[in-house]
Amino acid sequence: MAEITVVENQSELYNVINQKKSEGYLESELAVISRSKLHLDDLHDSQISLIATSGSFSDRMSRLLIGEDGEQAVLTRYNLSDDEIESHKQDILDGKFLVIANRDRSSHNEVEEHNAAYEEIDITHYASESKGPKS
Repeated sequence: MAEITVVENQSELYNVINQKKSEGYLESELAVISRSKLHLDDLHDSQISLIATSGSFSDRMSRLLIGEDGEQAVLTRYNLSDDEIESHKQDILDGKFLVIANRDRSSHNEVEEHNAAYEEIDITHYASESKGPKS
């Protein structure tokens, strides 16, 4: 289950991210949710997911048509209870940031096991084994 930390400002945001890294979380296991797009170049250059609930113009228009708000759409990804969603939704609307740490427990071994690019094959070829024309 995801660990969610509510953060008041950007300096506290960096402290929480560094704390999560020291706890053993990889950057790819961290996400920062905010109401608007974060303009923090060092986070954009990392593997930390930056999610703005306001979304793009087309996201806002589609949500308007179906009656869904951006905060709820983002928070439902993390299997939270309705009360937790409402609480964190209000945090986002109040201008706070959510730092989400979610361990990746999936195995990535299947790529190496089933990808021909990782196989070592002896491709030594001798002319005597060729079925083509001989010169």
